[in-house]
Amino acid sequence: MNEIHHKQSPIFIIGTERSGTNLLRLILNSHSHIAIPHPPHIMKNFSNLEPLYGNLNSDLHFKRLIKDVVRMVELHPYPWEIKIDRERIFREAAERNLINIFFAIYNQYLESTQKKRWGCKSTFMIYHVALIRRYYPQAKFLYMVRDGRDVAASAKKSIFNRYCVYYTAQLWKKEQQIGISWLDKLSANDIFLLKYEDLLAKPKDMVGSLCSFLDEPFENSMLDFSTTEEAKKSGSISAAWKNTSKPIIRDNTGKFNKELTEKEIALFEAIASRELAHFSYALITPTCVSEEERVKRARYKTSYFFEEFFLMLKVQLEHLFTDKHNSLRFKKYWFMKLTRVIRLIK
Repeated sequence: MNEIHHKQSPIFIIGTERSGTNLLRLILNSHSHIAIPHPPHIMKNFSNLEPLYGNLNSDLHFKRLIKDVVRMVELHPYPWEIKIDRERIFREAAERNLINIFFAIYNQYLESTQKKRWGCKSTFMIYHVALIRRYYPQAKFLYMVRDGRDVAASAKKSIFNRYCVYYTAQLWKKEQQIGISWLDKLSANDIFLLKYEDLLAKPKDMVGSLCSFLDEPFENSMLDFSTTEEAKKSGSISAAWKNTSKPIIRDNTGKFNKELTEKEIALFEAIASRELAHFSYALITPTCVSEEERVKRARYKTSYFFEEFFLMLKVQLEHLFTDKHNSLRFKKYWFMKLTRVIRLIK
């Protein structure tokens, strides 16, 4: 594959947070051709705000959007450690919209690494697959799936997601439905389904298959990702990413059996039984439970709102004393809140 073709086929890791995508990012980033920074989630943070900037054919409006997006990246609690050139984005954006600001920023990051190909680990790009393909028809999508109950168990202790099992299950169900639809629509040359459990059980085989899909040579360094400076940095910044600085933990599956209550497991399965079954995750709740009973169990309760709030408060306080760059995290949070207010009133 020549360098021009590399630039036409960036890599997007999509799915749901807490599914092992940070691990996958570090494995791929260890390749000599591939650069995948920790994501500041540009599209997630700005896609709903983009219309509030007015007509982007106006230099003033487009530059304002560029300025705000770049500032948000600069406040990312996982620092990129490069200086993003705002004027260059203005000059080089293929079209005047948010997605092309995103592309231009990632192109600058790639240039700073002196590698050939960039990737994005913002799993929320699962909502923007069609838009990506409009500009990069040869883009490669790595759809990563993990048992949703393990996702829920992990999410209860992590800072960057929903907390209550009810909300995690609803989100996991929604994003798997989107992912399944893209598996049906796209060819095997465009999208690769990777189950987290398979990556842990057969890392060399699965990474080899990934390399074949990406049309890249397999490199042994990919399995030694934990020795890289990027992995050490990842593991040191947040307790949520501590395992990323370790070699693959092969038995890191089925943890929900100990970390979720029977009621939480039954609730998750009531909400997402079809999606769990689609990916061959066996249900704990007896399959004889009727669909009517599952619907009943999946109904919203006001108590979920309060559980979400108190779990969020607990986890936020715990991370306040363990994570680096908390000041950046809070600055980014309030910057986005203030940006929304300003854009709404102008």
